[in-house]
Amino acid sequence: MDKNLQYRRQFLLAKAPVPLLDHWQRLSFAEYHLYTHPDLEVCSLSDGRRHLVLIGYLFDAAHAEKGNSEILGDISARARSLDELLLRIKRYAGRYAFLYKDQSRCVVLHDALALREVYYCTTPNLVVCGSQPNLLAKYSSPAIGISTDSELLEFHAKHLRGCSWVGDQTYYEHVKHLLPNHCLDLQNLLAFRYWPNEPIKPLPLDEAVRRACEFLQGTMHAVTHRYRVMMAVTAGTDTRTLLAASRHLRDNIHFFINKERDLNDRSPDIRVPRAMFRELGIPFHVHTVSPEVDSHFKEVFLGNTFFASERILPTIYNVYFKEHSDKVNILGIGEIGRTRWGKEPRTLNSYRLAYALGYKDSNYVRRICREVLAEVLPVGRRFGINVMTLVYWEQRLGNWGAVGNSESDIAIEEFDPFDSHSLYETLLGVDEKWSKYSRPTVFREMILHMWPELLNWPVNPPGTLRDGVAWLLKRCGLYGALREAKYQANYMRYRWLADCADYHYG
Repeated sequence: MDKNLQYRRQFLLAKAPVPLLDHWQRLSFAEYHLYTHPDLEVCSLSDGRRHLVLIGYLFDAAHAEKGNSEILGDISARARSLDELLLRIKRYAGRYAFLYKDQSRCVVLHDALALREVYYCTTPNLVVCGSQPNLLAKYSSPAIGISTDSELLEFHAKHLRGCSWVGDQTYYEHVKHLLPNHCLDLQNLLAFRYWPNEPIKPLPLDEAVRRACEFLQGTMHAVTHRYRVMMAVTAGTDTRTLLAASRHLRDNIHFFINKERDLNDRSPDIRVPRAMFRELGIPFHVHTVSPEVDSHFKEVFLGNTFFASERILPTIYNVYFKEHSDKVNILGIGEIGRTRWGKEPRTLNSYRLAYALGYKDSNYVRRICREVLAEVLPVGRRFGINVMTLVYWEQRLGNWGAVGNSESDIAIEEFDPFDSHSLYETLLGVDEKWSKYSRPTVFREMILHMWPELLNWPVNPPGTLRDGVAWLLKRCGLYGALREAKYQANYMRYRWLADCADYHYG
């Protein structure tokens, strides 16, 4: 099997040459050596005073025909400093890491969802930053060992579910994960927040819908102009919205659903889109997924990404790698515009954040949540952002959310058209009464604006008895109250146990 599958579409920034990576692309950046896998796009621009490097790709929704070089040129011409760069880059969608150097600053940042992952060393080392922590560990000098944080190791061994990590620390000592909305200062090996950098502007529903539709339609035009494209369509809100944005591009997209182990022909995610596409007269492909996977491919796959699991490995190998590796796979996460964790509570504490993240019993997660809350609470207050949404964005989507894309890099490039600060600022500007998670009016209006016939089919209909009960409770307005009552019961138990422990040890 092709040796180029190892660490496919990954990059590494080092202080000195790394001879073992001589088969990768190599570029000088400041005093560093940038190594990028042959299948990872790289674009560089320097005018003697500033050096900009784009790892990955950007799309301009207003100018679909522009490629990476033209977009990088536009950014350079309009951004004479790092602060200006951070303002200018918001308007683009993409999956990228961006290196910037001028006379005073040298930084790395990435796309709004941090889907082009960046891990970095916090102490001097041959390796500085790269796509995965195990990639850094492999080429490190001095050697990077595992963490000595006992609570972190207990979390990893006993509490961690799948790839739902919490915080920016990692399993490795002196290696951290660059989370969404943060830059890495390469000179000091410290991350700092760069977004939000201005208050969220309230928008009327109709204006937000108009802006969001124009952005998504323009972005879909841009990606189909540049690449061959495939797009999964389920019964959910996000894929229905992206399908609506693709109305005039239907002949340029391979629409599909993967029939994985948890799906059958009666599942809403197969039944609804199949009926919808049949009525619309558009080809729709239900990919049957064989469970067989080449043993060498599996070995390389599990070694490429630190959190890789066999959860969807048969799909990655049999569908994406063997059949569609020449395409870009469109996946969309619009949850930042749908108050995934509801309204911000009147009283926020670290236990509520740990509870929302699913780790209420982890000492490590509760500790991290205390640190996170202390930082994000004033940010939310200052810029008018629901703190629960900001934590969901950075801690859940920034960790768990990025892993699927990183896993798939061995087989296919994946892109999220929602992945833009400009679009998220538009969606966050809508009154939260229009962005409820289960019944998001703003997304319904977007679909109505772009392709109203798509609303003739149900969005997220219940597929199981449990789903049906939850749907009924939501319709009756009881679901939120019951969920809050469950939280309060857990919090009271936590406080009681904590008080008992204080009394015992006091």
